[in-house]
Amino acid sequence: MANQNPTRKSLIETTARLLMNQGYNATGLNQITQLSGAPKGSLYYHFPEGKEQLACEAIRYTQDKARSEMMKVLQSTADPVEAIQRMLDLMIEQFDKDEVIGVPIGIIAHETAKSNETIRQACSNAYECWGVELKKKFVSSGLAEEEAQELAIMINSMVEGAAIMSMTQKSSEPLRIASKLVPRLFDR
Repeated sequence: MANQNPTRKSLIETTARLLMNQGYNATGLNQITQLSGAPKGSLYYHFPEGKEQLACEAIRYTQDKARSEMMKVLQSTADPVEAIQRMLDLMIEQFDKDEVIGVPIGIIAHETAKSNETIRQACSNAYECWGVELKKKFVSSGLAEEEAQELAIMINSMVEGAAIMSMTQKSSEPLRIASKLVPRLFDR
């Protein structure tokens, strides 16, 4: 996204923030253009298919950004338990600073899964992308492929659920509990 047109980039980043905070249906094109500072005409120039196309680009942006952050944490330690806890600790820190916390596409996925196949698929691709990285980490730590795959799904679900619960409860406690319970998921 570094070589991208600045207006297009701003539209995508603004949409990503709005989708994470308020979902797809509550995010309007006027709001996107106003907050991004882009003229409305530029929205349709860069995204001729409109809001759906822009939302899918914003989901991919979120996917790539979260993957990049996840990779840094996963590569920071050989221990998968410690890596997942560090990932959750980063989310707790972001939440406590009132920043947007990572991996929040659950809101979009929930509201569009049955009504918009294109956006559902973009959300599914994001979860799959993150799961692949988690699975690689777990396999490299000695877990069998199938167990690593199941654990990746479980961690993705736990992290996403804890993030949504923290936002809903206006408390980082669900994220803290998730971090505390990570070692139990690796008990065999």
